[in-house]
Amino acid sequence: MASMRSPMETNTTDAAEQRIDRTVAAYDASAAEYQAAWRQRRPLDAIRKFSALVGRGGRVLDVACGPALDVRLLRDGGLKVVGGDRSHESMRLARTLFPKGALARWDYRRLPFPDEVFDGVWAPAALQHMPRGQIRRTLAEWRRVQRHGPIFVTFREGSADLGAVEDPPVGTVWATSVSAEQLRALLLDAGYDEVEVEPRPDAGGAPDVTWLYGWGRLPQ
Repeated sequence: MASMRSPMETNTTDAAEQRIDRTVAAYDASAAEYQAAWRQRRPLDAIRKFSALVGRGGRVLDVACGPALDVRLLRDGGLKVVGGDRSHESMRLARTLFPKGALARWDYRRLPFPDEVFDGVWAPAALQHMPRGQIRRTLAEWRRVQRHGPIFVTFREGSADLGAVEDPPVGTVWATSVSAEQLRALLLDAGYDEVEVEPRPDAGGAPDVTWLYGWGRLPQ
């Protein structure tokens, strides 16, 4: 028998999907501006750490690569990068940088890969665009395609469930924020060990925003 959702559950789900769609549309409308503004604001220390944990020649997944700002840096670190995003315009820009790159458009809740094919998952500011009720199963999907190695995820610190936030130069997008304890639990529950969570200031200089950098690792 098919499961039935209550009207409240249906309305909540529909509202979340509308916010996700509006977030994607915002990134579509500002992909070039975003690429220019954030080109020099990449988390270089995290990229170096991630590359070292994976090891030269490892195959990694950039689950929400946007206009490929990190793809080049990860490749420069000796990694083989597969990247994708839901934003059409971001992927168009990514392909102008890497016309022969392994790039595709996807919804990262349903990845087009078999199990256990990647040596690491790179996902800064990606899970935050899911409603709280979808975060665990989205993370489980990423875990499904990873055979071993590190994962890197970031969230704003807070308690919002897909709330409106300003992301210059994009404008208003919708994001979920978490506490350090919640992020640690998410990674542990997904099967990662060696979990670390550290607070960082906002790379764009917003004084009232703290980011949480989350690290986990799958054993060999």
